[in-house]
Amino acid sequence: MGSLAPELDEPWVVSVVSVAELQAGVLMAQDAVVRAKRLRRLTAILAEAPLVAIEHTVAAHYGELRAATGRRPANDLWIAATALAYDFTVVTADEGLASLPLIRATRVT
Repeated sequence: MGSLAPELDEPWVVSVVSVAELQAGVLMAQDAVVRAKRLRRLTAILAEAPLVAIEHTVAAHYGELRAATGRRPANDLWIAATALAYDFTVVTADEGLASLPLIRATRVT
């Protein structure tokens, strides 16, 4: 457990898709203060959590989720597919991601 996730009582990992979304958030920030805050958070996450890549099993689960849900946001499906492939629980503040079928999710605020 790391300082970024003190409420979790088990090890945690981050999908490369989540890292890509966080990186985009850094680059898209219009305000220098917001950009710096987002970059600090991304840097802390990268220092603390192992990254989980997309591979064949994840891709297969993505196909299952896409077929089951239709046109849901692709990044949510990739994150959920990663959780399915590795039997992880998704921890998210995103209601849409938490509501996807087939996955275990814990919603945080």
